[in-house]
Amino acid sequence: MKIMVVMGEYPPEETERRRQAVLKCASPGTEIGFGVIGATFFKRSNSQVNSLSAGPLVAELAVKAEADGFDALVPFGTLDAGVELSRNLVRTPIVGAGQSVLHLGTQLSNRLGVIAYEEKSIPFMRKQMHAWRVADSVVGIRSVQIPLPESTKNRDAMRARFIEVARDLIDHHDAEIIVPMGVTMVPVQYAPAEFEKELGVPVMDALKTSIQTAEMMVRMGLTHSTKTYPRPPTN
Repeated sequence: MKIMVVMGEYPPEETERRRQAVLKCASPGTEIGFGVIGATFFKRSNSQVNSLSAGPLVAELAVKAEADGFDALVPFGTLDAGVELSRNLVRTPIVGAGQSVLHLGTQLSNRLGVIAYEEKSIPFMRKQMHAWRVADSVVGIRSVQIPLPESTKNRDAMRARFIEVARDLIDHHDAEIIVPMGVTMVPVQYAPAEFEKELGVPVMDALKTSIQTAEMMVRMGLTHSTKTYPRPPTN
């Protein structure tokens, strides 16, 4: 099968770091194609602005990917940019990392602790969680307070802060699973198993969840309902 992963614009080293993380998530035999949109999630830290402005660009690539024979499409990152719009335009599965990892998490526990990059990302996250009907299972959201563009140079500080806020969610909010809502934290910079060993609870991987959810949908012949996402008129 062929899955298109849509990425924004990053500096070359950061692009390669993310591409390698994506490739590690795919199952043997899955071909990954990369599409790049003319938008950056790396400089502008307003999550809702990023998601809304990138949506039409992702949808345009979704239409092209379907025409080019791709079986599914995954926007990179947990903003799920363009997911809803794309589902109205194509019949191939469109899988959002944020939606898929939170829904998987609710199958494992009803007490999820969520970790974001920055405090200002949290309001949009909450909106998404209510839209996805998972908000009641989230016991708390904390941030590492390290902007995405500074994640590589502050890698050690990000790790320390991640452990600190995850431990707070576990010890003071009874979180039973940790969900990093930022794939640069996990798995680009750190493997979930590394944090699991220290924290003693499962740590979710949104990138791997999205890729393997797309694979599962293709294998099962499933896609979104046209009742939910009716196609617009062609004339």
